[in-house]
Amino acid sequence: MSDSHSLAQILIRSVIRAFHTTQEVLAIEALVQHSCLRDDELAYLMKMNTKDLHRLCASLRDARFLTVHTRPEVIEGKTRPVNRTYYYIDYQQTVDAIKWRVYKTDKDMQGIAKPQDESKEYSCPRCKSQWTQLEVLDSVSIEGFLCLRCEAVLERSQEQEQPGHQQLSRMNNQFKFMTDMLQQIDKGLVPECSFDKAIAVARPIVREAMHEVLASVPVEDAGGMGKPSAVKGLANMGPKTMQVTISDGNEEAELIESRKRKERFLRENALPSWITDSSVPAPAATAAPPVVSFEMRDADGGDGGRAGKRVKVEGEMSFKMEEDEEDDLEFEDVV
Repeated sequence: MSDSHSLAQILIRSVIRAFHTTQEVLAIEALVQHSCLRDDELAYLMKMNTKDLHRLCASLRDARFLTVHTRPEVIEGKTRPVNRTYYYIDYQQTVDAIKWRVYKTDKDMQGIAKPQDESKEYSCPRCKSQWTQLEVLDSVSIEGFLCLRCEAVLERSQEQEQPGHQQLSRMNNQFKFMTDMLQQIDKGLVPECSFDKAIAVARPIVREAMHEVLASVPVEDAGGMGKPSAVKGLANMGPKTMQVTISDGNEEAELIESRKRKERFLRENALPSWITDSSVPAPAATAAPPVVSFEMRDADGGDGGRAGKRVKVEGEMSFKMEEDEEDDLEFEDVV
């Protein structure tokens, strides 16, 4: 154990005894002695239930006097893991927290201590009046300064500190043991303390026979027995197979293979014919309607020298009139 580590332990013990309750002092003392303790072990040493212990250690954790670590463990005879809480001291973090508290308290006290006003340096033993040196500078004799009221020889009054400065001086005297230790700790290096290092050097707790508990091991050391099992109904989720394609740089071969894979996928997932083909036959194509044309003539079958009209019938109801070149009919006079 290095000198800085020993000084850090002494500093933590001194601070916890000076500013905290008896139960908090006992908890820190147990952690200093055993390096790392589980919550039920610390409760056994302090004769407390775990609920009250958690409340007590929560305040120490907020003050950075201890660190909390939780890990899953499997108790002997059971398969389901449970979370167990451990406590240990991170000395680097605790020393830094003490430095910050000393600095913050000193700044707060300096704010309370206001600068002194101009003090009355001389007082009169006869009339009890007080004067500053500037006021009695022009009233001087062989024996000393004279009172401006009764002309008696003034006496130099003793300096009196203001209340704020008294508190600051008292605080500096009370914190001197901490500041001296912090200066000594800063000359060295406090080793880093993690949970793995603390649990590796932890001193075991010797319990009485009537207070024995079942042993437990961490989940990572339980041989997989503490791992959670698959949820029922989710066993068939995810791909069954995995295909890995390694390309050698031949892009044309990759394109051909990709095209074949897409065609095979479309062929395998094609819809059946009874879905794609309709059961209702499609209507046959209708033929174009016939075109009928005829001419209008006289009753004797001749055209009478007149141009007739030709009528073209398209379809069923469509008629088209076509006239000859001569638009008007000529009629002869009957004699």
